[in-house]
Amino acid sequence: MTMPDQTTSSSRTDRFDLRAIYETSQLLSSSLDLEFVLSNLLRTAMGKLLVTKGATLLYDPIKTLYTVPAVKGISSLSKGSELALTGVDLEKTMQGDRVPAELRAFGIDLVFPVAFGHREIGLIGLGSKFTRQPFEEQELEFMASLVNMSSAAVHNSLMVEELKLANRDLDSKIQQLNTLFDLSQEFNSTVDRSSLVKLLTFALMGQMLVREHIFLIKSVSDETKNDSGVQIVTAKGISKEELTPELIDSLCSVEEMVLLDDPAAPEGCAVLKEKGFSLVLPIRKHKKVGALLCLGLKMTGQPYQPDEIEFLYALGNLAFVSLQNSYLVDEQLEKERLEEEMRLAREIQERLQPSKLPVFEGLETASLALPSRHVAGDYFDAIQLDKDRILYAVADVTGKGVPASLLMSNLQACLRVLVPLDLSLEEATSHMNRVITENTGYDKFITYFHGIYDRRDATFKYVNAGHNPPTLVRADGTFELLEAGGLLLGVIAGVPYESGTVTLGVGDVLSIFTDGVIEAMSPEGEEWGEERLEPLLVKVRDQSAEGVLNEVHEAIKLFTNYAPVLSDDLTMIVVKRVI
Repeated sequence: MTMPDQTTSSSRTDRFDLRAIYETSQLLSSSLDLEFVLSNLLRTAMGKLLVTKGATLLYDPIKTLYTVPAVKGISSLSKGSELALTGVDLEKTMQGDRVPAELRAFGIDLVFPVAFGHREIGLIGLGSKFTRQPFEEQELEFMASLVNMSSAAVHNSLMVEELKLANRDLDSKIQQLNTLFDLSQEFNSTVDRSSLVKLLTFALMGQMLVREHIFLIKSVSDETKNDSGVQIVTAKGISKEELTPELIDSLCSVEEMVLLDDPAAPEGCAVLKEKGFSLVLPIRKHKKVGALLCLGLKMTGQPYQPDEIEFLYALGNLAFVSLQNSYLVDEQLEKERLEEEMRLAREIQERLQPSKLPVFEGLETASLALPSRHVAGDYFDAIQLDKDRILYAVADVTGKGVPASLLMSNLQACLRVLVPLDLSLEEATSHMNRVITENTGYDKFITYFHGIYDRRDATFKYVNAGHNPPTLVRADGTFELLEAGGLLLGVIAGVPYESGTVTLGVGDVLSIFTDGVIEAMSPEGEEWGEERLEPLLVKVRDQSAEGVLNEVHEAIKLFTNYAPVLSDDLTMIVVKRVI
């Protein structure tokens, strides 16, 4: 009886000898392979404690879960599994009911916490002994010592794995930065939108392995933009017809990254999920969402990682800025084209009006024509009919810019056609009114004034068709307004017009002008008005026609504080009888 007891005691002593602990810890410390360290630690524990089931678990502080890097004898638990455990005691060995219920379900009855310093590394879980005997105190002490001495090796191996992962992440970051640098050079080398779209598509497919993608830019002034004010730059995996205004409105409501699997995703985006899209990224500029990048699933089937999301944000910003610049270049080219066309239109319009007034014996004349835009809706003319008569005409078309200038050209052509017919002023005015009424819309009118000076008797016969009454200042300082005429042109065809006649004495000054003279605006929004014009014309009546015009012009410039752009077209003719 004595001999078997000695043999059993010796065997137990061999199994739990301190030298065994030392040699095991040395073996584990000699390797930095985490899988090797954990597998050998588990095998040693199972061999020493005579158990058939065991598993090592590593704690993930980010996910707050335990992963299983090594498992033996438990068919229902696989390597790589993730477990959420409750009731873990990091200070003491857990046995029996103190073992987390989630581990007891796998037949684990004994758990040793593995820690290094203040860092929780994980757990060693073991099943019951195959002899079905309880664990002895000596066995538990041995295992606790083995775990404590091996924790440094596990920690070092874990650190090596983390460093490898960090290096891989760093390599990936460097590769992404290099890719972004190369892409930025390519994006910045062209403003051709088709080339920019190809670059974006190739980058998504080559770098992210993504086929389905949509790129939208918000608030661009392009003729192909959507009704929602959004430009669909490119769409792969979905037709542009399927990108309805409702869907685009839903996308435009996205302010932060949206996973389409998320229940909080906008309901209007459900069609994208059906098409295989999984992610919507808002691209910001100056803290405002300026574009949207929608992406399908990766061809690998793997989810997007945080570093990949960062890369996509950077790529989206590159594409957004470059595409926006291409639109700005287009706008600039279009602006330059329009400016050239307006310059040519202005040049043509200036040729339609006299560059200088005809010299007529006994009269001094001066003229001023200032458009508020490139082209004007004002018109003036001076046509010598014969050696004794000269016609002066001034008109103002409603509105400004190109539409008004086109109507002004129509009026000029009409007048030039009628002049050789030697009609009376009343007849000519009626014909012009008919032509304008028949060829313009109901909202386009022309105020018109023309008159003929006959030097044989110094008379000035005129017709005023709704125009600002010209001011005739007499040499003695009195003045009168020329108002006889009728309705402005373009309202009703066939209305009669009457004429008026005045005689110009020596020193009399006649000023014919458009409403741009009296409606010149001060910085405070006040109009210059007849109450300033008429006293000024009386005051400067002794000056030459050019002098009178200059005084009026200077007064208007002073009143408007030398505004570079007038509120309305300004036209004025000054006629003074000198003999």
